[in-house]
Amino acid sequence: MRRRVRLRSAVFGLVCLAIGPGGFSMVSGQETVKREIDVAFAPIEAVRPVLEGALTPRGRFVMLPQQGAVLVIDLPDGILAAEEALAVAELPQPGVALDFRFVTAIPAEGNSVVGARQFPFPGAFAPARIIAGPNGAVVAVPATPRSFRTRGVGVTSEAVGTIRSDGSISLELDTERSAFEGVVQHGSGVFVAGRVDALPVAERVAEPGFFASFVEGAGVALPVSADTRIGTSLVLRPRVAAGAVHLDLMPRLEIELEDSEASPETVDLKQFHSVMEVRNGEVGRIRGFAGADKEFNRRFLGAENPSAGGTAIVVRARVVTEPTPP
Repeated sequence: MRRRVRLRSAVFGLVCLAIGPGGFSMVSGQETVKREIDVAFAPIEAVRPVLEGALTPRGRFVMLPQQGAVLVIDLPDGILAAEEALAVAELPQPGVALDFRFVTAIPAEGNSVVGARQFPFPGAFAPARIIAGPNGAVVAVPATPRSFRTRGVGVTSEAVGTIRSDGSISLELDTERSAFEGVVQHGSGVFVAGRVDALPVAERVAEPGFFASFVEGAGVALPVSADTRIGTSLVLRPRVAAGAVHLDLMPRLEIELEDSEASPETVDLKQFHSVMEVRNGEVGRIRGFAGADKEFNRRFLGAENPSAGGTAIVVRARVVTEPTPP
C-alpha cells in the first residue's frame, strides 16, 4: 500500500543581529542604541551643529556637563557617524581653573609635640586674579589673606570635674593634638586646555649654588654663584578628557643676570617631567616631581629650611566652560 505524504513548506523570517559596544540591535526594524562620547567639556552650542549633521532622523542627544561628554541615542550607523564627526570637529578648548598649594616643611610622621602656643591663621582670602598685560603677558595674583584668627598648635587638654553624690570625683579629659601641615605657598589661575603656561612658585631660592649643576646639565652656559638671583616656576599644560584634568608639570628655573635689564634666562628641567590626573572639581596631590630627590623638591618649592621636612604639590582642578582667551 502506497502512502502519500504531503509536504507543507514553511517560510521562516530571518532576523539578523548586529553586535556593537552598545549591545545587540535589530537590523531589520533596527533599534536605537546609546553611546557616551567624550567632547572635552565643549559647550552645547559647539556640539549641536556637529551632531545634527551626523545623526539619523531618529537620533537625539543629551549633554552630560559633569562628565564633559554627550550621550547620543541613535541607530548604529548614526552613532558611528557621530563619533567620526566629533573626532574631526574643531571644538573649542575649555578653561581649567587650577588652585595650587606648594607645601614644604611637612613634619615627619610620629613627631611628638608637647605644650601648645597660639598662632595666627588666615580666616578668609581675597580671590585670585588674572591680569592680562601688554603683548599677551598674563600675571597671576594668588589668593591673599584678608582676615586672621588664632588657634593653638601643640597639645591642648580640657578637664571637667564633677563631684558625685557618693563623694567620688568624675574627671572628663578632652585632649586635642594639632600641628603644622607645613609652610604653604599658593598659586592660582585659569588656563586654556592644551596650551602651555607657567605659574610662579618661589620668588627667590635660598641657596642658588645648589642649582648650578642642574643649569650646567641643561646645557646652559650661565655662571651661578651664591649671589645669583634664581626664582622657580611651574610649567604646566592641562588637558581635559573623560571627565578628568590631566596635568603635565615641569620645573623651571628663572635666572636673573647681574647688571642686566633683560628678561630672566629660563632653564627647563625636562628630566623631572611629572603627570597628574585630577577628577573635575576634586583635589590631587603628589609629593614632588618625578625623579627628583627630597632636597631638590624642598629647595625648588622655596623651603626656608631645605634640609628637613617633606613636600607636596596639591592642586584643585575645575573645568570652566565660559569663553576663554585665544
